[in-house]
Amino acid sequence: MNNIIGVGNFYVWRESDNEKLPDVSFIPPMVRRRMTDLQKIAIGIAYRVVPDNVDYQMVFASRYGEWQQTIKLITQFHDDGGMSPAGFSNSVHNAAAGVFSVLNKNKNSYVSVAAGNNTLESGILAALTGTKPVLFVFAEEKSPEMYEPFLESPVAAHGLAFMLDNSAERTVIWADGDDGHAPLSFDAMADFLVSGGAITTSSWKLADK
Repeated sequence: MNNIIGVGNFYVWRESDNEKLPDVSFIPPMVRRRMTDLQKIAIGIAYRVVPDNVDYQMVFASRYGEWQQTIKLITQFHDDGGMSPAGFSNSVHNAAAGVFSVLNKNKNSYVSVAAGNNTLESGILAALTGTKPVLFVFAEEKSPEMYEPFLESPVAAHGLAFMLDNSAERTVIWADGDDGHAPLSFDAMADFLVSGGAITTSSWKLADK
């Protein structure tokens, strides 16, 4: 495999003391109030890279997904013996992709990916195999305190988004990866988007042309 593909707009976001979540003030207030933190991260960064008048597919990826919302549902079930249907609809892994589709009136297919340590790599692989321009979004919300003893380290909220579009000025060579390569990290992918060069995973390699 050896293909040339275009990389268009991109956006990298990390939680900071000054910005706990991306700005989503452009979303109608009634919709915004129902959104979870993960949806605000994913949709907030997605809107910053989608060009006008482009027909595109979507791939959303998150290793942990809606764990804050899931905890709320479990607590509700424990306390009340039932779950809110609206709360449940916000807990599924494709919730952010669905909300974004409605907001942006995108009727094309989308994929939601969760693959453990390989979520970022696998999500990008799904985007690379798209049949038209693809919006790729990776997002994680802040880890719940109750989970942190079971994690290697606490997870800060972060995310990145980019467009794969052969009409983009920046072109990269997409080739086979290197078996046994360490899982792709968020920082490594962010550095590649910002600074270029080359990046290798177990399933694919991208290098600026």
